[in-house]
Amino acid sequence: MFVNYFDDDGRSSPLNLAAGRLLLGCWLVWKTVWYDWAGVLDVPFRAMANPRYEWAIPTGMPWLLTVEKWLLVGLVLLVVVGYRLRVTGVASSFLLAHLATVRSTLVNTGEVDSLFIGSVLLLFFALYPDDDALSVDGLRAVRTRSLDSLVDLLQSEDDRRYRMPALKYALLTLALLFFSTGVSKVVDGGGLGFVAPDNLARLVLVRSYVYPWHDVQLAVVEYPLLGVLGGVGTLVLELGFLAAVLAGLSVTPFVLGLVAFTLSNVVLLGIFFVDNLFFLALFAAFDRAYARLAVDRDLDLVFDEHCLFCARSLYPVKLLDVTDSVTFYTQYDAPDEYASRPGVDFERAMFVFDGVDTYEGYDAFRELLGQNRLFHPLAWVMSRGPVQSVGRRVYRYVADNRSRHFACRPAHLD
Repeated sequence: MFVNYFDDDGRSSPLNLAAGRLLLGCWLVWKTVWYDWAGVLDVPFRAMANPRYEWAIPTGMPWLLTVEKWLLVGLVLLVVVGYRLRVTGVASSFLLAHLATVRSTLVNTGEVDSLFIGSVLLLFFALYPDDDALSVDGLRAVRTRSLDSLVDLLQSEDDRRYRMPALKYALLTLALLFFSTGVSKVVDGGGLGFVAPDNLARLVLVRSYVYPWHDVQLAVVEYPLLGVLGGVGTLVLELGFLAAVLAGLSVTPFVLGLVAFTLSNVVLLGIFFVDNLFFLALFAAFDRAYARLAVDRDLDLVFDEHCLFCARSLYPVKLLDVTDSVTFYTQYDAPDEYASRPGVDFERAMFVFDGVDTYEGYDAFRELLGQNRLFHPLAWVMSRGPVQSVGRRVYRYVADNRSRHFACRPAHLD
């Protein structure tokens, strides 16, 4: 379910990097939009939680924090799509660090710590974008490849390994943070005081008076053994997570345990620290889940090997075909039975063959999307009358004018 990238940061698909960027970006946009950053300026100096960071506040310029807020949102959205990651990632990381410092003048909790963690994770994605093929940068990089190399890539059956150091160092960072939290519990608790029967019970009892929103909390008070088990389990998870990462063991039990621990804090203590769930979800095996959504059918695709635009357009299809269910043929090596079918003209359009069924142009692209259930809603929209009519006309125009507008030329010129 979850991947120990420290043991092996290579995957057969770049999907996990794209999913990680999307998840981190959505979390950060959500956190950024709902904070009133300029409200910091309304708080007197003496009322601040951390007045030593007052230097970070642009006194007298409340508009500047609002500008930073929306600039950060814009930069993070560029990170999500993977546009110029080295620039947008570094810029958004430092901008987030500044805004987090500003907020830390008022709030001294894990809520602010999570912003600093997010800043570090953004920096990892910015420093290691090379194998992030499912990004705008990755797709733009295809422009530097020759037509022959692209055709070879589409028809290649070799398994490529995509390295993911961004997720590797993100995992190590998070494991170190949990480890330090576990150590602080031991040190502050005077050794094993943290797992004492009355320790968790005392915390729960206090919180139940402050936030009396249900009676489940009191069960821990009535049964001291639950408090001991909770304390021991917490230390095992927080201290053992790093050990599992470094030893190359499966991190799935620890991640699931830490998710349960985070949710138990909501139930027992009323602490809604949902940021942990986003961070831990970064290491889910998204590529395996995506593969399970693949449709059990094989398609044969025939494309124009002389068209650079066609080859570039099919590159994302190759990346997303994690189950190797699509076989790529050029118009010259396609099976004879396909060329002899009524209405098939490989010079006119791209074709997809599913057994006895033939799909041309726009409809071929729709069938390629239908290879994975994740894209079935989009494929359904593409099959609706008005959308289909416009789509077919657009494809026809592109196909008829590809040599004039879309860099379609003989392979020997590349």
